[in-house]
Amino acid sequence: MGAWWDKANGSAMWTARWAGAYRWFESAKRWLCQAGTDLVFPPQCANCGAALESSTAPLLCGVCRSKLAPAVWHGCARCGGAVAPAFASKSGCALCRHVRFYFETVVALSAYQGELKQAVLRMKHAYAEPLAVALAALFVELRGPCLKAYQPELVIPMAMHWRRRLLRGINSADVLAGEVGRRLGLPVGRRLLRRRRNDVPQRYLRPADRYRNVRGSFAIRRASRVRGRRVLLVDDVLTTGATASEAARTLKRAGASQVVVAVLARAEGDDR
Repeated sequence: MGAWWDKANGSAMWTARWAGAYRWFESAKRWLCQAGTDLVFPPQCANCGAALESSTAPLLCGVCRSKLAPAVWHGCARCGGAVAPAFASKSGCALCRHVRFYFETVVALSAYQGELKQAVLRMKHAYAEPLAVALAALFVELRGPCLKAYQPELVIPMAMHWRRRLLRGINSADVLAGEVGRRLGLPVGRRLLRRRRNDVPQRYLRPADRYRNVRGSFAIRRASRVRGRRVLLVDDVLTTGATASEAARTLKRAGASQVVVAVLARAEGDDR
């Protein structure tokens, strides 16, 4: 019995040592590969192109990070619009208090203006996908605790009609949702929400007409994936909230228990 136990114990010890050596080897291999990549292709800020120390560091330089978003964003509890902390209320702000939304709340990185507005506009093109990834990473870094407070179970990008996607070459919401889901450790349902119509772009319509324009625009491909789950709906910009609300209505009709909207930018004033 003693000999058998010593042999088994020794075998387990060697297995643990080999496992530790393998982990060290894999870590060293990744470091060497990354160092070689950084040497051949020096890492740059995804927004301004400034040199970065390493591609494993934040994907944005310190200057851009400070320009793109504040560390803390004081947003309306319903629509995500900027409000002074003293005026924060669960019933909403002056812009949304009398508007019916099908989502619970909006979590925004910052206002749709200045450096962030320009970055979001560039991000809508296929060549700027690294910028979308960097902005999503910054979003989770700064707003992650707020998102986690709602305990989302599934990340879904805002759907884009196939014709518009074909012309643009990318749906930036897909890229954002993928990175947000990866950093939060959540599954991403990239094709669950479908755009049924290629509607007139909302920016060409008055705020009152936007709700009618998107009514019935969405459909769900597999309701079983959504039923009973708390959904994080990801998009780049929220203006009146009409599109996000209609998407949330569709998700809830399919059985979603909660829909929280996550956007990079909240449009206000002349940008609405």
